[in-house]
Amino acid sequence: MKKQGPDQFLAELILSESTKSVLVLSSSNLQPLIEKLEDSLERLMVIPSGDFNLQETFDMCIVLEDVQVSKTQLGLIKNSVAQKIVVIRESVDNKDHKSFLELGFAFDPEISFKKIYSYNLQTYNKKRGWNNSDGWANPENFEKFRW
Repeated sequence: MKKQGPDQFLAELILSESTKSVLVLSSSNLQPLIEKLEDSLERLMVIPSGDFNLQETFDMCIVLEDVQVSKTQLGLIKNSVAQKIVVIRESVDNKDHKSFLELGFAFDPEISFKKIYSYNLQTYNKKRGWNNSDGWANPENFEKFRW
């Protein structure tokens, strides 16, 4: 993997996901990132803290290391704000690592400049052939089969 800065990494990530709207939780200067993405995004909102009450949804939410969000806030983001979430941390202790994994986030150990956790609802729970309603819990099969 070639050496790249956080702005370049985020720009490539956003562009690779065909994202049209992004929410970024950060109080950092994001001007270089905004300039890279201004032609490809329809909407970009930056909120400087984890205290938010959003009524709108986004394709992706990025939480940078300068903003602390609780497990509850991450759950709210997952459930009502964005289906794709990237959390970037400078370092993570075992308790935080466990919290991210409990929420369904995946840790990417190949990225070395930061600790990256990601969540994508579309790829989180892969479809399984046996996990469907065919053949079980169907009233027409009651009395036909014994288990």
